[in-house]
Amino acid sequence: MARRTLKRRAPSTDEDDSPPTNKTTRQVSDDEDIGTTSLSQRDEGTNDDDNELAENDEDESDDADVKPTIMDQEYVAEALQPQERQRDADNFIPGSITRVVLHNFLTYDHVDFCPGPYLNMIIGPNGTGKSTIVCGIALGLGAGPKILGRSSDVNAFVKQDKTQGYIEIHLKAKNRHHNHVIKRSINSTDKQSKYEVDGEPSRLEVIKEIVSSYGIQIGNLCSFLPQDKVSQFAQMSPSTLLLETQKVAEGTGIGNLTEWHKKLIESGKTLNEAENDLNSMIKDRNDLEEMNKSQEREIERYRARKSIEKKVGILFVDYTILTFFQIDLLNLMIPFSRYSQSKTQYDQAKANRKRLNENVIKIERENLPLKQKISDFEKLIKESEDKRKDNEEDIQRKKQEMKEVGKQLEQFVKHTEDATSKIEDAERADQRRLESIDSAKQKIAALENTIADPPNEEGLREFEDQIRTIRQSISELHEFGKKYQDIRREVASEKQEIYHEQSRYERILLSMDNVRQRRYEKFRSFDETTARTVEIINKNKDKFQEKVYDPAFLEVKVKDQSYAAAIESLINYNVMKTILCQNQEDYDIATKQIIDKYKFRVNIVQPVFSSRDTEPLMTREEIRQLGFDGFAIDFIDAPEFIINYLKKSCFLHKIPVAKTADQVNLKAIEESSAFKKRELRRYLIGTESHSYNWSRYGKQAASTTTTFVRPSRVFNDTNADIEERQELEARIEEYKRRASEQDQKIEELIPKEKDLHVQERTYKGEIQRLDEQKSEIQRKRQEYFKAQATLHSTKKNLQKLENMPSSAAEKQKYKTLICKITKQRIDEVETYTELVKELTQLIEKSELLVLEEVQYDANRRSLNGYLNGYNITLSEASRELSQADEHYKSVKAESTRYLKIAQNELAQASEELRNDFVKFRERVSQTGDEQSLEELEDALAVEKTNLEMNSNVSASIIEMFEHRKKVIEEQTQKIKKKQIQFDNLKASIDRIRSKWEPTLLKLIMAVSERFSKAFERFGCAGEVKLFRHATDYAQWAIEIYVKFRETENLELLTHQRQSGGERSLSTILYLMSLTELSKSPFSLVDEINQGMDSRAERLVHNQMVQVTCRDYSSQYFLITPKLLPNLTYHPKMKVLCVNNGEWLDEKRGNLKLLLKEHKDANAGIANGTQTLQAAV
Repeated sequence: MARRTLKRRAPSTDEDDSPPTNKTTRQVSDDEDIGTTSLSQRDEGTNDDDNELAENDEDESDDADVKPTIMDQEYVAEALQPQERQRDADNFIPGSITRVVLHNFLTYDHVDFCPGPYLNMIIGPNGTGKSTIVCGIALGLGAGPKILGRSSDVNAFVKQDKTQGYIEIHLKAKNRHHNHVIKRSINSTDKQSKYEVDGEPSRLEVIKEIVSSYGIQIGNLCSFLPQDKVSQFAQMSPSTLLLETQKVAEGTGIGNLTEWHKKLIESGKTLNEAENDLNSMIKDRNDLEEMNKSQEREIERYRARKSIEKKVGILFVDYTILTFFQIDLLNLMIPFSRYSQSKTQYDQAKANRKRLNENVIKIERENLPLKQKISDFEKLIKESEDKRKDNEEDIQRKKQEMKEVGKQLEQFVKHTEDATSKIEDAERADQRRLESIDSAKQKIAALENTIADPPNEEGLREFEDQIRTIRQSISELHEFGKKYQDIRREVASEKQEIYHEQSRYERILLSMDNVRQRRYEKFRSFDETTARTVEIINKNKDKFQEKVYDPAFLEVKVKDQSYAAAIESLINYNVMKTILCQNQEDYDIATKQIIDKYKFRVNIVQPVFSSRDTEPLMTREEIRQLGFDGFAIDFIDAPEFIINYLKKSCFLHKIPVAKTADQVNLKAIEESSAFKKRELRRYLIGTESHSYNWSRYGKQAASTTTTFVRPSRVFNDTNADIEERQELEARIEEYKRRASEQDQKIEELIPKEKDLHVQERTYKGEIQRLDEQKSEIQRKRQEYFKAQATLHSTKKNLQKLENMPSSAAEKQKYKTLICKITKQRIDEVETYTELVKELTQLIEKSELLVLEEVQYDANRRSLNGYLNGYNITLSEASRELSQADEHYKSVKAESTRYLKIAQNELAQASEELRNDFVKFRERVSQTGDEQSLEELEDALAVEKTNLEMNSNVSASIIEMFEHRKKVIEEQTQKIKKKQIQFDNLKASIDRIRSKWEPTLLKLIMAVSERFSKAFERFGCAGEVKLFRHATDYAQWAIEIYVKFRETENLELLTHQRQSGGERSLSTILYLMSLTELSKSPFSLVDEINQGMDSRAERLVHNQMVQVTCRDYSSQYFLITPKLLPNLTYHPKMKVLCVNNGEWLDEKRGNLKLLLKEHKDANAGIANGTQTLQAAV
């Protein structure tokens, strides 16, 4: 079976190829005295029942499917390295969040936002609802409210004064065009929730299954840390931190670390209990055996007497010998006989132990050359690795030197370009000065003619008095009717806006399922003026000779949505909104009606094409051979006239595109004829746009500029949705009600204002007549004085222009500077060439060192395979030696005890008895007729029976003796079964640990490496270690050691040693270290940067941007109420600003609109400043 094969793999790892340390190899001398070994000291790895264990241990049935085993730690190390993530065209990985919708949820009436695929920074003042987003994500993905640390009831999350709310989470799906849409509806009246998946009713179990399938870990504080759980994470015990860390690593595919750890904890407790029970049973059995042993002699005598009673004639056999054996002599002979018998057993056990010990020593000696060879290879690997590191440092130094020289060359190029530009500017300045002199002379002549005829100023004051009187009357009229006029204008304006919006929403509602209409509504939001122009032209089609084409925004359709963003990035916005006429007559009609009549500023053109404009760069077969999918023009659908216009204006027929870079051959591109002719200047791969530029100087080398393509906003057509339709209908009804109210107000105001307008028109007519007469006099007067002032300044400017020196000297200075810079560039190029040669030599040396190190490592691994086979043989021999040693010591102790008893009996005997005993031993040694122990004991029993015929043993003693004997036999059987169970359980624990511990060590080493590097960037030191407990796996823990000052040593991170800011910094760096390992689609932390100083917070931010914006990074949410100025920004990150308030309108909540207003305001200030300077 596959499971059994997996369990029998040899215990070796990439980290430790030495013999297994849990196999005890023991060499003992003949004279050592070892007592009975207790159960807790049993030799590990001495189980002979591996086959039976592999078949009966059901707890290990799931381990066969685990990828990393003790033999495959290379897989574990590779899995813990950054891996390329599966991403769609929008850069989202499966399981990440693409959209969040909250309705009547905590602080929000309604919010709808789309996070990015990498780092998402959610910022905003306290109380605006940042943590509400965290709650929405957790609950929306099926988590219970207790996980957030706020409330235990889900109905508490409905917004106050609201009865119902919902959460909608969009998850990126695997191999699907449509993402998962998970919706959870809650209400304030009960604690029940309703669930929907992709618009269909569902159950919580289905949602949890979806979440689990993507490896999302909402319950793991290491990957999902709400604000109310931050303190709980900081106070987390080291043992709990280990459990949470293992959960993060499970998504990497290195194995079920948490499940293994759980089994070890449970099995460890069971093993301790079994050990205690087994030791207790052995003690009880030994006590019973001692009791029976103390009565055994008496019981044997009783049985012997019974035997003599059955065989009466035994007393008359060989009576001459029996008379010689006196009872005292027999009592003296029996101990020596027992010792003699035990001594024989001792000699046999000693010889067997010696033989096995010599066998172990022999095996170990055979292993020594192999171990030495492995040690030699390890030293060679270490030496080769040190040389390679030194060589790599030399490579880095050379690269830095090349970088510095390159920077210097760039500076020389820049200085040369600047000097050339200054020369060109000087030449242009001379030309402009001559032109200005001619213009000034002509202007002086015209001004002199103007001031020759001064204006007549009679009657100007009289006109002003009359106008002032009439204006006073109008002002009084305005004051009287201002209230009614202002109200009417406000009502009329609001009514017009209501009708306008109502009509627009009615049109949207009628065409909800019309993609073109929805595209038109989107276009209208981008450019309302051009959209109105399109309406006017479509209503007057009969006035044009040929079809007038709508803008590309409306006419173009993308055949494959995966190219939408790329194609949209290639079409200029002005081209996107340009209206196209096919002939000059239609162009004249369109411009006259639209531009002249309506005063609209729109783009209307009548393009003319030539064959050169639409000629392709190369054939489609040639472009596919370079690895591209085709030209951009191949993936759009539009009328032929618009296709030709896009070719001419945007060169879509000359820009190749590809979904991925897998097949694109960059070398072939640069070797193509189109590239060499500088015709192939741009191409797109996925979300990246690459442009070539050729230098005008030197070798005219080509440089590449890469930019990221934004997601499509124009060509991403989608179907209408029911909720949007319902919302539109509700808005239309609201606008109708408001329009009716405004109509009533207007009817009340019109009569009151009518009389005021009549009187005002009379006054204004009189003022207009007087103003015309006054303005004519003032105009002539202003022209006269202006001509005088302008004439003086023009003459002064002419004199200044004529006196300006020539720029010849300045041009010569810059030409000299260019020559000097050119010589310096030549020297730097020679230096750069020499550095390239040296770097090439170092790289070749580094490659040789790597190959050498690989060869040494392969040899070491091969030898380790042989060593493992010897280790198995050695383990078996050691086990047999241990068993023989225990037997030898038991026999030795028994023989010693019998000898001491015999010697003690001999010492206490009388001199006569000792002489008889000596004579008897001499007779036996001469004749060789020595009686056995059983014969001596029988003879002694006969004699004592004859002497103690009247004595008798109690029947109850016999009964208790037999009962205890039976119990002892039962206990022995139970102990054997318990021992087998104990050995099986211990072997099971060893197998799980052999997989769990090496993998866990790899994980801790990977975390510690990243944690240490993060601390080094702060000028501090940090390390992560694993704490082991001998028997209790629940006490295994992660220990974090930190050092924040140069004079300190690494100390364990605790609440007593470090400050709050230091603990916060350590916590966030540990989380970031886990983030690099985590394969969860997204992670989230809420206000983790509290308590840090500005320096630490800035460094943490920069490091977080670096970690979370890599190509292999998962989606990350960082929520914070504060940000320092001038922080690092990465194009892949997305900043979400939370603006919340009761009267927050759409404009104030749109960051893009706010930025546009800010830019417009700055531009207005600049224009105003220029105007003021011109006036002065």
